Amino acid sequence: MAVWIQAQQLQGDALHQMQALYGQHFPIEVRHYLSQWIESQAWDSIDLDNPQENIKATQLLEGLVQELQKKAEHQVGEDGFLLKIKLGHYATQLQNTYDRCPMELVRCIRHILYNEQRLVREANNGTSPAGSLADAMSQKHLQINQTFEELRLVTQDTENELKKLQQTQEYFIIQYQESLRIQGETGVRGSMCLEDGVRTRKKLIRLEETQFSIRRRFPLSGVAENDFDYSGEILNNCCVMEYHQATGTLSAHFRNMSLKRIKRSDRRGAESVTEEKFTILFESQFSVGGNELVFQVKTLSLPVVVIVHGSQDNNATATVLWDNAFAEPGRVPFAVPDKVLWPQLCEALNMKFKAEVQSNRGLTKENLVFLAQKLFNSSSSHLEDYSSMSVSWSQFNRENLPGRNYTFWQWFDGVMEVLKKHLKPHWNDGAILGFVNKQQAHDLLINKPDGTFLLRFSDSEIGGITIAWKFDSQERMFWNLMPFTTRDFSIRSLADRLGDLNYLIYVFPDRPKDEVYSKYYTPVPCEPATAKAVDGYVKPQIKQVVPEFVSASSDSAGGSATYMDQAPSPAVCPQAPYSIYPQNPDPVLDNDGDFDLDDTMDVARRVEELLGRPMDSQWIPHAQS
Repeated sequence: MAVWIQAQQLQGDALHQMQALYGQHFPIEVRHYLSQWIESQAWDSIDLDNPQENIKATQLLEGLVQELQKKAEHQVGEDGFLLKIKLGHYATQLQNTYDRCPMELVRCIRHILYNEQRLVREANNGTSPAGSLADAMSQKHLQINQTFEELRLVTQDTENELKKLQQTQEYFIIQYQESLRIQGETGVRGSMCLEDGVRTRKKLIRLEETQFSIRRRFPLSGVAENDFDYSGEILNNCCVMEYHQATGTLSAHFRNMSLKRIKRSDRRGAESVTEEKFTILFESQFSVGGNELVFQVKTLSLPVVVIVHGSQDNNATATVLWDNAFAEPGRVPFAVPDKVLWPQLCEALNMKFKAEVQSNRGLTKENLVFLAQKLFNSSSSHLEDYSSMSVSWSQFNRENLPGRNYTFWQWFDGVMEVLKKHLKPHWNDGAILGFVNKQQAHDLLINKPDGTFLLRFSDSEIGGITIAWKFDSQERMFWNLMPFTTRDFSIRSLADRLGDLNYLIYVFPDRPKDEVYSKYYTPVPCEPATAKAVDGYVKPQIKQVVPEFVSASSDSAGGSATYMDQAPSPAVCPQAPYSIYPQNPDPVLDNDGDFDLDDTMDVARRVEELLGRPMDSQWIPHAQS
């Protein structure tokens, strides 16, 4: 028996759980009108972790959109007009939402079908029929209902086709009568007028189609103009629409539009200015046939948030994300659920993450478990334990995380920001583990050789990333470097900082560091030791050092050379000694402790040069600044 027919028989809490599966990401109307097609597709045969399966997912998306459009075309008459517009809108919405990530559509529908089957199975197991006869009658009743539903769908399609033919016939009669009237009035010029009339009607039909397409994309949802509260003044808010012959659409580009002032409403409770949503009302008027027919159209934009400083951007983005992800079609502006299920939020976060970072590497199951642990303050490592848990808007971006001064969204937005600006190549290469806490990092490194390190997102710094590595010394075994932020990477890149720390040898689990990061090192030109300063200035060099670790590792090695005493990474060139006087008492010894005649002669020549210069009693050697 069809799952959807059984799902419609659910009652009570099971019915509410079934309804919660649907939303803007996949409307329940699509499930209803395409139930047979959806259940006949092999959704489970697609491997979500195999990129080659993306072609099959794209084909399923195209098939779903085509079925919706076909269903919309068959809706005629007054009752079918609104349904036709709504189904067409859903087809466009699904195409735009999943065009770049068809795998997400497969994941969404598989999740819905799995939960529907589970709810139906639980409902069937939970019932207690009075005897086998009652059970048989119930099954028979369901089979009859299924047959009636199938017959109704078939007859409805036939009825729609009949109405469509009747409308075509009526249109033909009107056109024929209009043609006879024009011929009688114009006589010889009748044929010419007929051609002009046909051309005019073609333009009118195209404009009417454009009008309807606008309404499908941005429905007013039955809101009257009197319900609008004008809250701001927009400058440069008028422009001329352009008609595109190829696509049959009108478009307008507001290039210099700006907001002059905004009037905010009274906020209630803990609401902030970044939670207040506005919409832009677009109005247009155009005429056809020498002003004989004048059309006036209006539409609302998607919700917008007005901010006055860049520091409010992340909270405003959270408001827009929550609204776009969870608002129901046809709602009253701006009604949005206060709570959603964790799997729904996972889908929204993953989609936002890939779009913001512009990466095909999304959030894995392990990443989502980490985020759930962070949000719910839980220690469970099984994603299934969170599938029935709800997330409120307050948990998402109003209340701070336990023991922190930031919200869950602010932390997640900081991760996306640092990845997008500085670390996207490393994330795509899989060189950043990212979503692990300090204890998990230690557990991963404990059985690895010294010098193995991993990169994880800081739990104490928004947008920070830290290096955790293993080196067993007398002081400690695991080391965690102070987090780097966007400001640090603007000064020196992550790859160069890792290249400076020669005691970091392997990227977790066992990849050589230079093999992973050498292509991102900044090349440094190697100048000869005899290079002279330009205009009296010497060249500095920025290099990442960790004095505390060097000291601890030296004590652990008992004063002997360790594996840390290596040459710099390939892209870093050692600088020539520009100082006039030696920095240590043994300048004539090289790194191996051997006597270096060339260095000794250089020092002697410099001393001789200084002795040959005239001396001033007040002259003190110093370096120019």
